[in-house]
Amino acid sequence: MRPILQITSLVALIALTLPSVIFLAGRLELNTVKWIMLLATIVWFVVATGWMWKDNGAEKS
Repeated sequence: MRPILQITSLVALIALTLPSVIFLAGRLELNTVKWIMLLATIVWFVVATGWMWKDNGAEKS
């Protein structure tokens, strides 16, 4: 499950950076870039929390 969450969070991070580059190239409107980046941010926070959360009970001594 953890690798799936990591891949999804990586895709969300790419979705955060790629629209701004496409916007600078003149291929995407600003309003569309804002919506894509908002959705990617929400996805990243939800997914990254799942695999970055520290579980104190799972620590190995």
